[in-house]
Amino acid sequence: MGTYTHDRDWVRYDQPRRGIETLNAFFRGHAFDRHAHETLAVACTDSGVQRFRYRGRQHDSTCGGMIVLHPGEAHDGECGADDGFAYRMVYLDPSYGLELLREADLGSHLPFAPDPLTRDLHLGRAFAILWDALGEPAERLRQDEALVRLWQSLAGNRARGQPVPPASNRLARVRDALADAPQEHWSLDALAALAGMSRFALCRAFRRAYGVPPYTYLLACRLARARQDLAAGVPAAEAALAAGFVDQSHLTRNLKRRFGMAPGRFARAAAGTVG
Repeated sequence: MGTYTHDRDWVRYDQPRRGIETLNAFFRGHAFDRHAHETLAVACTDSGVQRFRYRGRQHDSTCGGMIVLHPGEAHDGECGADDGFAYRMVYLDPSYGLELLREADLGSHLPFAPDPLTRDLHLGRAFAILWDALGEPAERLRQDEALVRLWQSLAGNRARGQPVPPASNRLARVRDALADAPQEHWSLDALAALAGMSRFALCRAFRRAYGVPPYTYLLACRLARARQDLAAGVPAAEAALAAGFVDQSHLTRNLKRRFGMAPGRFARAAAGTVG
């Protein structure tokens, strides 16, 4: 944490490993429009006042405040003070989190935060440890331990949501195939063959196990790929095609819907050129 005196908005995006995305950003005014995403998002406000609307209420997070946003919950973001705000966010794929929770004998429920804003010291410490670990890509064991610790903190200090049935190895193969090749134009027939079950059974089982249907999961994977390319300076049209979107407008609609930013603004912020 520290003092941020930048004149321009900036965004630093990364996808350090499968099932995890990170965002470090600074905004002086309006940050992003109302949107929702498929991940469980955990954030720490590092400076300023981070204002957001969530479940019909306004929340102001200040330095050290922890934010937990459940998948599918719409929210926005803006600066609550004149000097801007900085924050770090980790987006966690719920399907991988549930696997860790089950392995740790912590149940089959996705942790649910009735209050999105907390000063939970255990959660804050677990978040800080994971953030540091993700900065060392070669230290896989350190990352694994930090990830387990964060999910354990979420599970131990949050009310339980609805139980989610465990995913079979067949469903995990489908999920991993979508994550490995989001640019492919998958058909339900191909995925069903990969899982060794009918199309109807796959759709029903995938949604029960992972909370979203296969196409929604595929879109999330494509957006992750596109954001990574945009942050690296790849033109929006090229990033859209490389990620599997039909064209740039297809990417724009989905990126704004799920992250509240158009590709151009995201790329400018990632380059530090948003005034």
